[in-house]
Amino acid sequence: MEVKAFPDAERCRRIGEILGRLRIRKNFYERPFLKGIDDTELKYSMLFNAVAICHQTRNLACIPQNLYGWDYLEDGFLSLAKTRSWLLFPDEVVAHSQTEIAEALLSAFSCTGSRSDSTLDRIEERSRLYIGLNHFVKYSYGGLFSGIVKNSGGYLRNNSKGFYEILASTEAFSDPQLKKASFLFKLLMDAGLTDARDPENYIPVMDYHMQRVLLRMGCIEFSDSSMLFKLSGKIQASSDEPVRSACIAALKLMSTVSGHGPWVMNDFFWPLGRSCCNETTLCKDRLCSKSPCTFFTVSDTEDHTNCIFEPACKGAGDERYRRLWEPAVETHYY
Repeated sequence: MEVKAFPDAERCRRIGEILGRLRIRKNFYERPFLKGIDDTELKYSMLFNAVAICHQTRNLACIPQNLYGWDYLEDGFLSLAKTRSWLLFPDEVVAHSQTEIAEALLSAFSCTGSRSDSTLDRIEERSRLYIGLNHFVKYSYGGLFSGIVKNSGGYLRNNSKGFYEILASTEAFSDPQLKKASFLFKLLMDAGLTDARDPENYIPVMDYHMQRVLLRMGCIEFSDSSMLFKLSGKIQASSDEPVRSACIAALKLMSTVSGHGPWVMNDFFWPLGRSCCNETTLCKDRLCSKSPCTFFTVSDTEDHTNCIFEPACKGAGDERYRRLWEPAVETHYY
């Protein structure tokens, strides 16, 4: 029998009410990655390419600079933009071999600048996605990433001409749940490069950190309780469905209750999962996995001694839920 997953509407409502009292710190949307590059076309390229390879960044780290995962990707691509690296110009990218691109990416994400000690893993896959995207932009949009946004007209779906629909023809953005495409569109909005003309079509970003948080909170329930055992045991799965779809539905409910746009859900739950609800949990261990805590850095909260979601979180009082993990899957979708 197929196990079904579905949002717990009442718990989503309670979490959404807490979210409604929170705001994202203004400086989060003014960070250099979004506002630090004046060359608009170069900024487009930086954002598109960074997101194209941003899946599975658990191992990516520059310890001396306290940079991990996506934070390191932002820092690395910002450096590439500031130096006007050939990696950000589609005409030049397609003129290089996959091996050359892989080596250049490895060097860009090394604390020493040497590809030999880079922590950017899955490099063959990432470089293939990188080439595919730049090839598409060069031959479909004259080498201008801005052309994709211009042609979409700010629409996510528009009779095969929307942002989602255009990007779906590239392998890097082929995810049917559109995690990376949604994340990219959100970054473009945050950077002031586009607006959503059809926000009702926006699919909330859903990555593994966010799935873990929603599962532990009890926002997702299952038709078969054996699913809890599989998730707590990190048992390998061929797909993260139906968990992922249920989590997306849960975020839509919370967005409505909280009054925050669906794209803002990422800004609350992603840093929460990275730091407060990871290997350690703030509700039980009273410490966060990141220092400084990413959730406290991003959200406008006055005190972070306790997790603000504890009163509505099932995992805060039930160890069975606190032990849950996101589905263990291998994918380049997120």
